[in-house]
Amino acid sequence: MLPSAVDAQVLASTSRLNSQRPELVLKQHGDDGSGRAVSPKMVQLKVGLARIEKRYGVSFIYRSDLVDTQVLNNTMLSGSLTEDLNSLLQGTDLISEPVRANFYIIRAKGQKAGKTLRPLKRAGLLEEENKGPFALIGAGTDIRSLSQSLENRISRAGLILNELVQDRVVTGRITDESGAVLAGASIAVKGTNRGTSTNSDGSYSINVPSNNATLIFSYIGYVTQEIAVGNQSTINVSLASDVKTLQEVSVVNIGYGTVRQRDLASSVAIAGRKEFGDVNVSDANQLLQGKLAGVNVTNNNGLPGSGTKITIRGVGSFTNSDPLYVIDGIQGGDINSVSPYDIENVTVLKDAATTAIYGAAAANGVVIVTTKRGKSGTPKLSYTGYVGVAQPWRKLDMLNATQYVDLVGDIQTALGGQLTSKLQSPDVRVTRTDWQNEIYRNGRLTEHYLNLTGGSEKSTYSVSMGYTNQQAIMRNYDFERINLRAALEQTVGRFKFGQNINFRYTTNRGNTASFADALRMPPYAPTTDPTNLGGFSRVTTTDDLNDAFNPLATINLTNRKARFMQLYTQLFGEWRIMDGLTFRTQASINFGNYNGFNFQRPFANGMLVFPRQITEYYGYDISPLLENYLTYDKTFGRIHNLNVVVGNTYVRGALGRSLNAQGNDLANDEIQQIGVSPKTTITSGSAYESARLSYFGRVNYTLMDRYIFTASFRRDGSPNFGATNRFGNFPGFGFAWIVSEEPFLKNIPAISNLKVRASWGKTGNDRIPFGLTEPTVWRGSPSLVYSLGTDGTYTQGATVNSIAAPSLRWEETTQTNVGVDVTLFNKIGLTVDYYNRNNNGLLLQVPIPPSTGVGNTGVGTSTLWQNAASAFNRGVEFTASYRADIGKLRLDLTGNAAYNKNQVTSLGGGVPFANGSIDGGFNATRTEPGFPLGYFYGYRVDRVVSSVADLRSLGVDDKGASTFQDKLLPGDFVYRDINGDGRITPADQTFLGSPIPKWTYGGNINLRYGPLDAMIALQGVAGVEIYNALNYWLVGMTRPFNASTQVLRRWRQDGDVTDVPRAGQNANLNTRPSSYFVENGAFMRVRNITIGYSLPNAFLQKSRFIQSVRLYATLQNALTFTRYTGYDPEISSPDPNNASAFLFSRGVDRGQYPQPRTYMIGLQANF
Repeated sequence: MLPSAVDAQVLASTSRLNSQRPELVLKQHGDDGSGRAVSPKMVQLKVGLARIEKRYGVSFIYRSDLVDTQVLNNTMLSGSLTEDLNSLLQGTDLISEPVRANFYIIRAKGQKAGKTLRPLKRAGLLEEENKGPFALIGAGTDIRSLSQSLENRISRAGLILNELVQDRVVTGRITDESGAVLAGASIAVKGTNRGTSTNSDGSYSINVPSNNATLIFSYIGYVTQEIAVGNQSTINVSLASDVKTLQEVSVVNIGYGTVRQRDLASSVAIAGRKEFGDVNVSDANQLLQGKLAGVNVTNNNGLPGSGTKITIRGVGSFTNSDPLYVIDGIQGGDINSVSPYDIENVTVLKDAATTAIYGAAAANGVVIVTTKRGKSGTPKLSYTGYVGVAQPWRKLDMLNATQYVDLVGDIQTALGGQLTSKLQSPDVRVTRTDWQNEIYRNGRLTEHYLNLTGGSEKSTYSVSMGYTNQQAIMRNYDFERINLRAALEQTVGRFKFGQNINFRYTTNRGNTASFADALRMPPYAPTTDPTNLGGFSRVTTTDDLNDAFNPLATINLTNRKARFMQLYTQLFGEWRIMDGLTFRTQASINFGNYNGFNFQRPFANGMLVFPRQITEYYGYDISPLLENYLTYDKTFGRIHNLNVVVGNTYVRGALGRSLNAQGNDLANDEIQQIGVSPKTTITSGSAYESARLSYFGRVNYTLMDRYIFTASFRRDGSPNFGATNRFGNFPGFGFAWIVSEEPFLKNIPAISNLKVRASWGKTGNDRIPFGLTEPTVWRGSPSLVYSLGTDGTYTQGATVNSIAAPSLRWEETTQTNVGVDVTLFNKIGLTVDYYNRNNNGLLLQVPIPPSTGVGNTGVGTSTLWQNAASAFNRGVEFTASYRADIGKLRLDLTGNAAYNKNQVTSLGGGVPFANGSIDGGFNATRTEPGFPLGYFYGYRVDRVVSSVADLRSLGVDDKGASTFQDKLLPGDFVYRDINGDGRITPADQTFLGSPIPKWTYGGNINLRYGPLDAMIALQGVAGVEIYNALNYWLVGMTRPFNASTQVLRRWRQDGDVTDVPRAGQNANLNTRPSSYFVENGAFMRVRNITIGYSLPNAFLQKSRFIQSVRLYATLQNALTFTRYTGYDPEISSPDPNNASAFLFSRGVDRGQYPQPRTYMIGLQANF
């Protein structure tokens, strides 16, 4: 509907028209504004026509004297344009006649268009000769260009063009600040009743009477602009958002329905295409990095397709931290089931007032994804594509060959050994290989996306196809993705049906080398050796004192391929039962199939010889869902608005199986298939299923457009818990007060909007390991055998692995939130939220005595799952925005920051436990009450012993004996006596830092100047630490491996004052977990710099088909500011696919693949 559309009286302003001549009217879509069905009562014909125009998006041309006097007894609209027109005109002497797409003439039955109508159609001008005037001036038609004979024929019809011929045509395109077209925007000539609206591509054409005319450009939710025409023939306009109006008309998807943004009583964050920018992503979650306060997205590593970890307001579970995804209204979907370009916007529900309606799945927040939908109108084709190259943004400084051999000499001296004859040769002091350069490359990348939309008043469609190919910066590793999608909607009377079909196929090819091996390899070693099995060089402890693996052998002699296919189908039906009451049923099936293999050619590496081997795996999972709900939305007496939702959900989720097998002794390298292996072993397999039954409801009530109340409830049942605890109840409540609508603030111009909010609610978590309520048996060790007879044979036995835990219940999260939203001068926006999120009944493995006989020889101490732990997250979130026009420059700034404090409050009487396995047999993390989850734990380094005199001051004798710190020698670390007992013992280990950032932040800078646009996106974290486990090898100097140039500062002789200890393994264990390996993990990353240029309309008008073209260049991960010395400060966990590893081993860097810096050039075009 066009908010400013009015009756356009074509030629009515011509002063020479006879005052007695009937008025010619061009009616435009949306004039009446009703859109409701015509009731069976007496109505004016022109009102009935207006309502049909509104419903079907058409326009009528008619003589006013034929229509204005007609009053008829009309009937209900049927849903068919033809039927409704025939019904409306029944009993009159009028008929309708189409003259071009969406335009109709209403004329008397006796009139004939005949030969006169056809040439006028071709000219863009319509007329009925000798039958009274009616005309349509076609878009872009210059009346002065019409032939004299045509003007004469128009005159004979009674139209005088004297003043009309003085008109001229102005064309252009209307967009928003981001350059997105605004279809349906209004253009009017100030002081007249002339007007038009933009097409689906944002373009318009309008006749203006003179150079002194002024055009008014308007669109709902945007600031109206007035522009003097002057001598301009093309006027392109970029409308700025009207923050207050947008809040009044914009709707937000909150699950099972939408509400106006101004009616939100909860903490909700939204990001759309404007915020996403032009980026290269292999995981759609990456679109949200740095965009929303309290939403932290961490890349698992820099390999394409490796995925992400997303946390909302901290970590609140010991089993799973992932949020719930809702794709186009269906919960439990995969955000990567659709192309990133198919995503219209993402809404994140953060507080319990909104998440409670999703109950047991919403403890970690809810991410609602809305995809592109079809739009009625002519078909529209859009293309987006780019090509680029990815490069490493950082290399570590390593020793050259001479420095390396000197280091090995120091290590051997400390160990009482000496260099081998090979290492004493001058030849090994020649640097031959930069191993980082050998495993890195410039990775090519490309992506192409096509989208076709269109439809009619009854049916719309959106069909898309995407293709992505990315080479990793690691050699021989590639990622490929194909996306197909179809979204269809049909309307039949009071019924609406829709189908969404999403298909994704991904392939990962190649194996990855170990960064640790690449960095540890001697710089004098060549890359290849034809005499060695496999053709690549190797080093051994016999000759080189070094047994690191040649990473090129791993990359080139193993062939790996992993495939994943996903088909995600959604169906829905809606029935508009009556005004305000709608019933919706929706169903989905998410089917995934995965398979892969890894073929290993025979080769020798380090001290080992690897045989020819193949491993293969197969698996699938199916997740069906069915939901039904009723929605009632009604306004009473203009001051009461009520929205009620009630429904139920049945999920039969995660039905799946998997199988893994291994084959050995294959005959050759040509047939890489496990079926030809003479020795095949099934190594593992699994089968699993789950389900959930739910009932839910929500009430939103708004009083006087300023007092907002919301209440939601969900009851979930899950078989994952004991029989007496399978159902849980999850309520949520919210209240908001729009203070700026009160009389005492409403007339203050500076305060455009002021709203305060408060909410409370409870959610749950049922995403826990399968089968915890049932006992299990373990028989995984061949050494677990028994002699049950007298014949001397043994039988493999079994042991009770775990006992039943029938009392397990839901993990519960209770959250309180208060917030305020402020808009000043319609330019400055600020949102502040405080939250307190308490997690209770967290599932934890509590140790039980070995005397129970429960457990297995593989894991040692036995445990029992219990709802024993609790934790909290408390924090503050800030979001700010500023918009301004400075001359022709459009400036749009947004920023966000969030502070979060995470703390474990109880382990249910259980003892603290360690995780984060690192080299040397140590653990780097610990979980215990009073500290963050999985914090870094170890000794705090005081200094390096500089001399024998310094050693004596510590009470140490010549042999290193001491009651303070045993076996301490010059060049060793002195650790801090934390408990003050005069000795260094395990009790002196302490808190060293947390991998959970205290602060997360991000921001966007958007600029537009004419056809030029630019965007800079920032993201960062602060108050966070990283355990640099790779430094065990790079600066630990325990064995003769290559090392970082930091070791050039190592202690070497009496009197050296340094922060790097001596070389060589020692009984004091300088490599034990300590503050030496914990580094500041804060960083600020310039995620994206984009510069774009949109081709001018004057250039595009040469083509009938091209509507818009934009060229852009993007630099991704342009700059990173950090003090971290490793490859990349964006650290997930050593095993990102393991939910437990992310929770308890987060921030441990064992050589994670870094994020690449990417250079791209791209094209966006609309046809």
